[in-house]
Amino acid sequence: MMRARKSSSGFTIAELITVCAIIAILAAVAMPVASFGFRRQREIELRERLRKITDAIDRYHDLMTMQGPVKPAQMQAFAADGYPKELEELVKGVKMSDGKVVKLLRERDLIDPMTGKAEWDTLSTTDDPDTRSSDDANIFEVHSKSTAMALDGKTHYNEW
Repeated sequence: MMRARKSSSGFTIAELITVCAIIAILAAVAMPVASFGFRRQREIELRERLRKITDAIDRYHDLMTMQGPVKPAQMQAFAADGYPKELEELVKGVKMSDGKVVKLLRERDLIDPMTGKAEWDTLSTTDDPDTRSSDDANIFEVHSKSTAMALDGKTHYNEW
């Protein structure tokens, strides 16, 4: 009488080790690619935020100079030349002569994607263009506080 041979199912140790090795190699290749993609996305967000903030500053200036002479109650809100003294003024908005408030930015637009904080280096209209320090008279220009090298390998984020 012959016995029927029982077939066993499953994988051998060699097969499992091979599969694990292949997965490890693929993960090692994918991690730098994914890291580059995330960093590139943050760079795109930084460019977009800088553009939004700059546009909001320009629009704020236009609205303030368009309204005519500055009323004493508004003097703390913006500098005499029509530029905001703080970036938060862009979130609070500009009160128009008809009573409507024009908001220029959302709070989340003030978060620097590179640092994750709502902190920016600012320059005023009276600052030397070649300096990175401000006299805080007003806000005319903004830069990231991140000193990391950009993906282009030539500039730092705080130079944008």
